[in-house]
Amino acid sequence: MKKPDHIQRSVDAARRDLLKMMGLLAAGTNFFWPDALFQTLATADEQKLAAESAVIGRREIIMGLDGMSRVAEPGGNPFAGGHSAAAVMSSAFFCRNENLEEETQKEILSHLKARLLTRPIYAPRAKETADQELVDHLVNDLDAGIDTLRQSGHNIIFTVISLKALQAVPDAATPARVDGLRKMVRSFGTKGGGKLPLENQESFVDLSDEQEFIRFVFEEYLKALELYLNGKGHHGFAGHVLTIGHALVELDRMGHKETARKGIEAYWQFVQQARDGADLGGKKVLDSPPPHHSVLTHDYWSEQGKRETGEIVSSHLIKYPYSFYALAKEVRDDDLKKRIFERLYHLTAIS
Repeated sequence: MKKPDHIQRSVDAARRDLLKMMGLLAAGTNFFWPDALFQTLATADEQKLAAESAVIGRREIIMGLDGMSRVAEPGGNPFAGGHSAAAVMSSAFFCRNENLEEETQKEILSHLKARLLTRPIYAPRAKETADQELVDHLVNDLDAGIDTLRQSGHNIIFTVISLKALQAVPDAATPARVDGLRKMVRSFGTKGGGKLPLENQESFVDLSDEQEFIRFVFEEYLKALELYLNGKGHHGFAGHVLTIGHALVELDRMGHKETARKGIEAYWQFVQQARDGADLGGKKVLDSPPPHHSVLTHDYWSEQGKRETGEIVSSHLIKYPYSFYALAKEVRDDDLKKRIFERLYHLTAIS
């Protein structure tokens, strides 16, 4: 059956992304950046060049850390504010990972400025001397509560992007900033409640084999999208199956292996929720996503500037594709790769 023209255009855009990615994979490029995103360069001239060549980079990482470090202050909202700050930090890694063109980065930056960076949480923090030992305390705080599902895994998502940012910009690990980040993760609690019984226990995959785990993440993502399109479940199930899974892979790659593996059980709990779905009144989702360009293009982000989206949706516009593409680059199965890209337009047409 021939697809409607607007769906076909979206699928074609995803196919172009897929072909581009397959070419990059063939080149053997390493796309995860567990080391510093913008490493300290050898000379002042090189440092200046790096600063001038990136529209989104170190500045947004630090702004995101400042924002995240304030979301748990009195009167703050760790959930909504955390989404915003995580998106600001993710934007730098997304632009770097996908080698986005300058004009595309400028549109993403406009999105950040208009929808997210207006909050007072992003005010610059006073200069302090960095102390890398403080980061260990942040990991310990995450470890204390990572084994139980909390706020759909956002304790994991927010803390891991903060750890990645601190690794990328080591001089940002200052006492006030890290103290605020610790308050953020502790705000999710450390004592777990009840847990859903896992059905078909053997169908869940852990991090002992990274390739198999990433396959598991994408298969569950496709299942969640299918439920959503049939009137059960929520779009966020598919998006967060990706973002939590991606965060655990990153945490493991950063060397915090025991903590990452401890978080697998919480992830499985979320996957079980996604599999169960949430009844939305039995109303099947009949409307296809509006036609849109590839999320890797200037035109896509220009279109977002014409839409009215709230803070959390505006954040997901960045966080979902960041995790999708970072994990998709690790997929070696061509059939799976084809299937996830065919559904990509359902993920990126966020409303």
